[in-house]
Amino acid sequence: MADGAPIPHPVREAHDRLARAFDLGAVPSVRERIARLDALMDVLRARTDEIARTVASDFQGHRAEVETLTSEVGFTLDAIRHLKRVLPRWARTRRRRVVRPVPGRTEIWREPKGVVAVLSPWNYPLQLALVPLATAVAAGNRVILKPSERSPATSELLADMLGEVFPPDEVAVVTGGPDVAAAVCDLPLGHIFFTGSTEIGRKVAAAAARHLTPVTLELGGKSPAIAMPGADPVREAAPIAWGKWFSAGQTCVAPDFLLVPEGTAPAWADALLGQAGRFLGGAGDYTAMIDARAGDRIRSMLDEARGAGADVRALDAEAPHVAPAVVLRPPEGIALMREEIFGPVLPILEYGSEEDILRRQRDEAPLAAYAFGPDRGASAALLRRIRSGGAATGLPVIHLAAHDLPFGGIGTSGMGAYHGTSGLEAFTHERSVMHVARGPWMRMLAPPHPPFMQRIIRRMAR
Repeated sequence: MADGAPIPHPVREAHDRLARAFDLGAVPSVRERIARLDALMDVLRARTDEIARTVASDFQGHRAEVETLTSEVGFTLDAIRHLKRVLPRWARTRRRRVVRPVPGRTEIWREPKGVVAVLSPWNYPLQLALVPLATAVAAGNRVILKPSERSPATSELLADMLGEVFPPDEVAVVTGGPDVAAAVCDLPLGHIFFTGSTEIGRKVAAAAARHLTPVTLELGGKSPAIAMPGADPVREAAPIAWGKWFSAGQTCVAPDFLLVPEGTAPAWADALLGQAGRFLGGAGDYTAMIDARAGDRIRSMLDEARGAGADVRALDAEAPHVAPAVVLRPPEGIALMREEIFGPVLPILEYGSEEDILRRQRDEAPLAAYAFGPDRGASAALLRRIRSGGAATGLPVIHLAAHDLPFGGIGTSGMGAYHGTSGLEAFTHERSVMHVARGPWMRMLAPPHPPFMQRIIRRMAR
């Protein structure tokens, strides 16, 4: 993010328009916010087929329709329904009991932060734009949305749909490349919500620090899947394969590598590739990489792994797809093991003991961690010893769909959380208010203190 760089006129104009409206207008009532959410849901339902076609066009013409309908449209509708359910109760003024020394009444007012920004990525270009945006609106804010330049057709569609729902002084969509994102982050905003890579997340946080703007960073990392001792490859391969090859691995919480007991890697490879073949089984069932650059990156990783002596086993798929692959015996120093893969490749590593697993994960803080095996208690006990943003046993990725759970990272995988009330809290300032009862407080508090007050003060200090 460019420190102090000139802010492009459309970005500044959008911010100023929203800021004026927020400063001069009343905070929308809960009823008004729910009406906006209802209107957004109506547009999503009415344009579902168009959304599926548009998102597919951004994925080189190949995004599995069922993935768009479930993870983009369906997920977003469910998230908004949940917001509508929890908002009326959540938005009420909270009261707390007054503790000594001054009698009175205390309240917590939940107030919007003002003009907030949502910077969304390309991998789920509708869901990861609209869920945080809807949450910010539900909290009473005005929103600047900067969608990814790598999914331009969906970005254009988002602008059109949001223009149907929101007046221009409530939501603004600004499009463009990194310079526009940098300009947004340089604004004096109430909050910045960013989803993307750890590298860019650091830049967003640094830019936000200029105005002391609070941030929510949803980043990534190398999320492990762990096959516990006694786990059956035939039984457990199906959920792992689904979590990995849904959207061709372009999911921030997809399993990035698999840890299996010593001597079992070949069996796991066979079982996983057998399941991966289901994604290639029908026309339109397997998603392409977002663009040629992303595909070239994954192919380069596989070439490096082969050159380093790894056992690469891949299915067949025609461009622009990248075939599902597993990699056995990957050397530690190659890109597959250094970087978040974000593609349809799953390295499989063997471990000898639980300490081997913990040693590998000691310096890591991925967005998710998963464990699979017959003993859920043992799986949960291991996950408690591994640092990650979220975790699941038995089925990866699906914990995102529990809208009343906070979703967020820790350490290099991000900060803050959203979904449901956690998202409302992210976009809200909790303002502490005290209404003091009438009484002779200043005679008691201001010097000179009478003897009885001195006794009270001494008791308070015990």
